[in-house]
Amino acid sequence: MSGLEKKEGWGYVHQSPKWHYFVDSRSLCGKWLGLGLGELEQGKNDSPDNCVACKKALQKRKAKTLVKKLKEGKKLEF
Repeated sequence: MSGLEKKEGWGYVHQSPKWHYFVDSRSLCGKWLGLGLGELEQGKNDSPDNCVACKKALQKRKAKTLVKKLKEGKKLEF
């Protein structure tokens, strides 16, 4: 991974009862800093073990990306 790529995915913080979605070591809900989490998991975005605020923020983030691609005339992938 080059230094320009973002490290993101679901990670578990021991002090939290839920999994959180991290982008560059910060959770999307803004409550956690995930330094030293190791590998982050991809997928399972609808798991009941995930933070609700992170799930909502991830959905909004993905929607913004799709809208941007549509405006640029790029092909969408599902």
